Amino acid sequence: KGTKIIAYLLDLQTISLFDLQTSSIISQISHDSKIDYLELNANANKLLFKDKRKQLYIYDIAKLAKNTLLPYCTFAKWVPESEVVVAQNRQNLNVWYSIDHPEKVTIYNIKGEVEGIERKNGKTEVLVSDNNGNNVSSYSLNESLIEFGFALEARDLEKAAMILDSSELNNETEANWKALAKLALETQNVYVAEHCYGALGDIAKANFLRKIIKQIEEYEKETGRKDGISYYKVQA
Repeated sequence: KGTKIIAYLLDLQTISLFDLQTSSIISQISHDSKIDYLELNANANKLLFKDKRKQLYIYDIAKLAKNTLLPYCTFAKWVPESEVVVAQNRQNLNVWYSIDHPEKVTIYNIKGEVEGIERKNGKTEVLVSDNNGNNVSSYSLNESLIEFGFALEARDLEKAAMILDSSELNNETEANWKALAKLALETQNVYVAEHCYGALGDIAKANFLRKIIKQIEEYEKETGRKDGISYYKVQA
């Protein structure tokens, strides 16, 4: 069925979020400054918007919560079909590979102004023109973390875990392991959730989930069924 949500300006300081499937207003965001940019992510559960004061905000649609993401912002955009945000403030290129953890940001020093994002031949690059506007240089993003965003978008949790397994644990990957663990629990994929908490070093949660998995496997072996996750003791 999917999600069909649009975001648009009612006036220069008010954003409306509208659900096309139910023909209902989800939220109206009143702001204290003129808004000059807004963009939903591919999942339509988060909204980026920037105002004339160059303040960048992230709005969580499920929580109806607005947070400041970046001051002095001159460019912002979602990497297409992903949960990754790219934004410029002054001479810094800021990349959030997991926007659910905005404190985990990767910063690149650049010279010039960001013009856009280009994705081709399996690479994602941010295009930057120099201060004179004569030359354009490119900055490659971490492709494994971009691919993680695509896997998460497609709800392919096993592939997302496999991508993270091939990366070392740092600020970005830690944030992604946490995002994947949260989604795995929400969708009751206890196998991926156990994997995530093991990678994060959360031994208590990993051990608990391992016991749940053992209970699922024992139930399925005894009954010959494949719906162990629905077993009432597992759900409890």
